Amino acid sequence: MHRTGAVLFLAVLLTPAIAMADSDGYYCLGRGYVAFETRFSTPASGHLLHVQQFSRAQGIVALPAIALEDFQVQGMTCGATVVALTDGTTRYAVDLADPRRPVVTTEAAPFDPNAPTPANLAHWARDTVIDLEGDGLMGQFQLVISRVSRTVTGGIEHYTFSQLVRRDPEPGGFILESALLFEGIFLETVD
Repeated sequence: MHRTGAVLFLAVLLTPAIAMADSDGYYCLGRGYVAFETRFSTPASGHLLHVQQFSRAQGIVALPAIALEDFQVQGMTCGATVVALTDGTTRYAVDLADPRRPVVTTEAAPFDPNAPTPANLAHWARDTVIDLEGDGLMGQFQLVISRVSRTVTGGIEHYTFSQLVRRDPEPGGFILESALLFEGIFLETVD
């Protein structure tokens, strides 16, 4: 009985860490914007939707973060003006038609076991450079995700940096502007 209690106690203690590892940085791409969610990286802030708009005229502009109910993201899509997130049973639609006053609505959504896992720009991201669609030339705006790992005592540290960049569209062109979307270190323990 003592052993079972100890195992349950450890499971309860470890559950938030497990949830934290996969609950930040899901994103989608819309024409002229990147939307991504954070849930655990800023505990005092709660579950937030972040939107970075971009255009040749305005450059990169961050909208104020949009507070959401606390849920585990199972799916995320970006439309012309609506970002849709789902937890598997509820669809949360964030209408950005007026970026100063986003409207959040919810509705029941059937669970889709075949729905793809949303892309991630945080701890579960992969190295990539994605040309983004906006009002200018393809490649003028890019989502750049970089991962570097190193061996440390007790495991491997994985560093992740995700940025929205505006660059000269010529090959090898300079970065003209950037916005940091995510940076973090994740320790993978070796047992």
